[in-house]
Amino acid sequence: MLKFDGETMPEPQKLEIHKEKIWSQNTGRVDSGDMTGDLVAIKLTLKIQWGILTPEETERIDKHLSKAFFNCTFLDPSAANAQKTKRMYAGGPTYPVYSYAPGLPAYQGVGVDIIEK
Repeated sequence: MLKFDGETMPEPQKLEIHKEKIWSQNTGRVDSGDMTGDLVAIKLTLKIQWGILTPEETERIDKHLSKAFFNCTFLDPSAANAQKTKRMYAGGPTYPVYSYAPGLPAYQGVGVDIIEK
């Protein structure tokens, strides 16, 4: 289950959720070799890849990825797979062409990383 701004997206073929630690500017190794610094936040990155998509499905996805920021609702593994909504932005999506022949799917393997604001 994946939604962008409340609109249900096609089921991804692959979805990876990465937790990225954001450290303070004073973070680093001290003379003893120990790590020092303050954990400021943990932000999520979702790496998404879809299987075969129609032009209409691709357009639905792209209209959200083209925005500066959008809300993404997904099942959060750190919350017992409860639905969680985060404000996100998209990296550069890829649109591998499958075929432009009539009656065939247009794209296969569309992928993007979306990052928590």
